[in-house]
Amino acid sequence: MELIYIGAIVFAVWLIRTLHKIRARDQEESDKKMAFDKWAKEQQNPHIVPMVQNFMREGRFKTWEEAAKYAEQTLNTPSPESPSDSHANEKEGTPS
Repeated sequence: MELIYIGAIVFAVWLIRTLHKIRARDQEESDKKMAFDKWAKEQQNPHIVPMVQNFMREGRFKTWEEAAKYAEQTLNTPSPESPSDSHANEKEGTPS
């Protein structure tokens, strides 16, 4: 009979710890989502938020902060085409 009580206690302890871990993980995910929503509302560039969402959906980054830094760098980097290249295309009759 004592064996049943010990088994029940072990099961109860395991169940409580598991439920606590699940609750903590859910709370952490909720906090991350709220932080992302707040960040998204503050953005001035309308292209950054969809880029970050796509990067996260694709699994390219572990956190939205990393994806946001990459997206900002991408959008702030000047285009590789220099002004002299666009003039050369215009002279050939090819629109840029």
